[in-house]
Amino acid sequence: MNGTCRNGATQERKGRCSGHHSNKLSATQTPPTAEPKNITMKPTIDTRLHWTDHYAKHGFAVVKNILEPAYIEEALNEVKKLVKSDLPMDQWTKDNTPKLGTQAHNEVFRKVYDQPKVRAAIDEMFGSPHCFLDERAFQLFFKPRDPQAKPELLKGGHIDFVDVPIPVFGNGFMIQFSLVNKQPFGGNITIWPGTHKVVQKHIMDDPNWRYPANWGGITNSEPYEFVAGAGDALFFHHLVAHEGNVCTTAMPRISLHCQVLRKEWLKEISADHDLSPWERSLAMNGPYKVRCDEQKMMEEGYRRRKAKTPDHPQVKQKEELAAVDAKMRSGY
Repeated sequence: MNGTCRNGATQERKGRCSGHHSNKLSATQTPPTAEPKNITMKPTIDTRLHWTDHYAKHGFAVVKNILEPAYIEEALNEVKKLVKSDLPMDQWTKDNTPKLGTQAHNEVFRKVYDQPKVRAAIDEMFGSPHCFLDERAFQLFFKPRDPQAKPELLKGGHIDFVDVPIPVFGNGFMIQFSLVNKQPFGGNITIWPGTHKVVQKHIMDDPNWRYPANWGGITNSEPYEFVAGAGDALFFHHLVAHEGNVCTTAMPRISLHCQVLRKEWLKEISADHDLSPWERSLAMNGPYKVRCDEQKMMEEGYRRRKAKTPDHPQVKQKEELAAVDAKMRSGY
């Protein structure tokens, strides 16, 4: 069975989730059917790269039109039900709409993982249809216009590991799906290209390196702003610097922010076998073997932070998502 990805490349959907993958594309090979228009980026970035190569090299890639129109309509209707406003979306502001929360229980938003082109892209990233751990940890990002805000992009950036040990490899990546057409300064996420390599090198050299304590100087370059069309997706690395921004446009930012996790945690990167695109993104600093079990390290790190700061937003979020996933798996 073949899975066709949004860039037009067709990849054999076979193989098992292990150190060796049946990944058809080498790190530098671009398929004949790949078209640069499927990657949205600054002009200074090489648009000739296949989207998975761009992800590996720069820590992010954009895939256009990955969501089906019928699903976008269903998801937006769900947002409208939650907002409970008679106003059209382009008249929503932060002053006339409610806070919607994460919506981690929402069955409509949860179905984004079942979109055929989404699942095909996940399989392509992991190099196999057998690697994806079907845990659906997601949030609705709803950011209507702030009438008082200035059209600007925030500086600094961050990674999603605050005052905890940071995994060199981790077990996945993020996808952010836009449900609406956006304009610049519309609350869009920004990415600092290539910073995944810089952050990874720091934690390879020093396992005690932390965000935000050691963050200074990471984001000195200009960021890329994800100005999406409805149905576009931003794939990004767990270590790439990113930032949310205020919305100053009529159309709100309405997006689904989704974790994509792998069944097995990677323990070593070597040069003696073909790497999946996800593995290539982790191999930019050369061969490496983790010092410890990163899964246990992360669990212990969050336990310690919970004991120290039980009301920390990330602690509460992880507890909520874990509870939701447990209920879904038990048939709730």
